Amino acid sequence: RSSVNVAIKQWYQRRVRDFIQSNLRMKTLSILLVAIPLVLSLSPVDKARIGSSFNGPLDSLKSAYQVTVARSILGLPLLESSCDYVAKNTQLTLDDLYYSSYISKIQGCQVNIAGIEEFLRSELNSEGAKVKVLFKASSALANFDLPLEPTLNGVLAEALKSEESVMSHSLAYLSASLVPGDAPKDIVDSIEDIVHRADTIGSVMSFDGGLMETAMFLKGALALSEKAGSSALTDAMVKKFADYITSNKDKYGQSNLFYTLIGLEALANNKVLVPSQLIVLESSAVITPEKPSLKLSLVDPLGNAIAGSGLSIDAGQSIFPAGKLSGSAGVFEVSATTFTRGIHKVGVSAQLPSGYVAPDVTTVSCKVVLPVVVADTLFKLIDVDDNRVMASSDLSSGPAVAKGDLSTRLMFDFSVKEADGSSISLHQAFVRFTSSKTGQEVYFIAQADLNKKYSVDLNFRTAASKSFGSLAGEYSVDAILGDATLPSAMVMKIATFTLDLPESKEPAADLSKSAKPEISHTFRTPEKRPPQAISMLFTGLIFLPALVLLIVWAKLGANISGLSFSLSGLCFHGGLAAIFLIYLNFFIGTDMFTTVKYLSGCAIITFLAGQRLLSTIAAQKKAK
Repeated sequence: RSSVNVAIKQWYQRRVRDFIQSNLRMKTLSILLVAIPLVLSLSPVDKARIGSSFNGPLDSLKSAYQVTVARSILGLPLLESSCDYVAKNTQLTLDDLYYSSYISKIQGCQVNIAGIEEFLRSELNSEGAKVKVLFKASSALANFDLPLEPTLNGVLAEALKSEESVMSHSLAYLSASLVPGDAPKDIVDSIEDIVHRADTIGSVMSFDGGLMETAMFLKGALALSEKAGSSALTDAMVKKFADYITSNKDKYGQSNLFYTLIGLEALANNKVLVPSQLIVLESSAVITPEKPSLKLSLVDPLGNAIAGSGLSIDAGQSIFPAGKLSGSAGVFEVSATTFTRGIHKVGVSAQLPSGYVAPDVTTVSCKVVLPVVVADTLFKLIDVDDNRVMASSDLSSGPAVAKGDLSTRLMFDFSVKEADGSSISLHQAFVRFTSSKTGQEVYFIAQADLNKKYSVDLNFRTAASKSFGSLAGEYSVDAILGDATLPSAMVMKIATFTLDLPESKEPAADLSKSAKPEISHTFRTPEKRPPQAISMLFTGLIFLPALVLLIVWAKLGANISGLSFSLSGLCFHGGLAAIFLIYLNFFIGTDMFTTVKYLSGCAIITFLAGQRLLSTIAAQKKAK
């Protein structure tokens, strides 16, 4: 029982230690929880992580294309090796020219292959060309600054009659957006029909084809809508699509991240429907008198600040003045005028340029943290036997130095106050005893009363063995205070305390986190088996009834001369044998349900065959 109590005590001490250590990091955690932006845009951390996936190496024109396009979207320096790779590996094929044309357009590479225009136009004019072929050929021509014929819209419309997939329509939208002149009405009208194929789950919309299909649809539909001057997509649809695209930003794999960027780039760089988001910058959601500024920004799905936007603080806010915020380039700042400890909700109104969708969330949270002072401290040692105060200190001259034993009761009272003298309560308040001999730490929770006065009352007669593991010696006593509205956790030295305990025959309990001795289990030795002769004797006795049966049959004159080898006779005797085998199999290990399944089939056949056999035997006897 004592070992169980020690194990429970060790577990409790570890849990309290971990809890204390986690709360010492409360400031950092609170900043992250308040300042993390919502899902609708990329953060600088997201950009750096995604960008690291597009550093090469280049092992195909497709990978070179994805690396170049992704780095261009993220605003990263382009790889000089891409142009060399294009020059060495591009062939006169549709896929090669499609990938190389994008790299050439973005990086200014030269693709010196004769007959490019003739080859691409032959692909466009080929009879029965698929939409995918038309898209790649038209995109390559446009990227090489070669003109496209307006008749391409009719070819695309004809191809779509036999291709109904979302991807085919998405590629057709992209191709049609490249053709000079007005946007084809029949293709533009199909956007509304296709978007209704998307599945809506909660706040996200996507197509069955997943991320690639959804991203390409957004790219094509928004590009063609921009050409047409209006969009068949609604604000709510765009936000739900944006939710889905950005939900994939934490996935791994170059392909997933590439199409995430394609979708976000389509959402951010169109001129008809761009979703926006309100975010807090630079961990400024934590307000102090030294750093009173709250910095806000309106960003697009790629996390870029929206130029020409504006923000205003709504009236009736508790710590910020109402009115328009100062700032430029989409970044705004406001300073708190009053400081009240706690978490505050700040209502904000957004002013956006034409073509931008207002954010759903226009309320941000900020936290005001203020320092506190520990006051009304009283450290006392009381003799339990005669209720006599042995030592008392208000800690005004520094930490106390005291000594106690099993007859000692330690009491420590204190209050936590604001700068104006008002008492407050905290999330956590502990008193820690640290052994100077072993480094062992023992924690006690400080309880607050109705007047917000904290106290720890410790009787060493019971605590010596239960909490201290009967370990005597010098202890450093500290108070640890933690709260979400403190600039940082507070650790205050209370006393240096020497605990005297009588010598014990048993060693002090080890409350440390060091590894315990390995426990080796010894299993029970199997019981001795009977001699082989006895086992064989009992096996023979099992078969004795069968021997007696054969002897009785011989005495009665039983024979097999009347055995019928007709179909019914063979089925009957075979069925009986099968039934006995099924019983044997059940005895060996088959479950009851399997046995019943096979037994029912054999029983029916045996019953019918036996009835037929008995009828035949009766007829033969009657004929005789």
